[in-house]
Amino acid sequence: MLELINAKNFDGLIFFIAIRAGIILVCWLFMVMSCIVDFWSGTTTAKALGHALMSNGFRRTVTKIGDYAKLLLFALMFDILGSLLSFYIIPFATILCVIAVIYIEGRSVVENSRRKRAHAAEIPEIVKQIVQATTAEQGAEILKRISQLLALNEKNR
Repeated sequence: MLELINAKNFDGLIFFIAIRAGIILVCWLFMVMSCIVDFWSGTTTAKALGHALMSNGFRRTVTKIGDYAKLLLFALMFDILGSLLSFYIIPFATILCVIAVIYIEGRSVVENSRRKRAHAAEIPEIVKQIVQATTAEQGAEILKRISQLLALNEKNR
């Protein structure tokens, strides 16, 4: 960038800045999108497990986006300083931070998917046992098992 300033090549300088600003904006967009996908995954998992959707989860998502934005502001400062060096050709810090955010949010989506599938697989088995129960003792045993599963779900929250 300093070469462009010294050469008084302002068109080149504007192009240099525009390309890097575009890359940084796309990275920020990906960060927000990954948080939204995680939020979507969390709400569908909560619905599948029968948990109530609370504003607490919504606030956590907004707080998480704010925390990631603070991190990306530090990366932006690093990239701005780095752009003064001739070998620093793209905003590496922002790209690395966004890759880390996407990885973290992706793992969260995978965990939500596993939670949803793990408990959803138990439902048909319990329904089958309820239908096949012929005595009061069998019904009481199934009810006891359901209450144990509910207690386990409450403990895992």
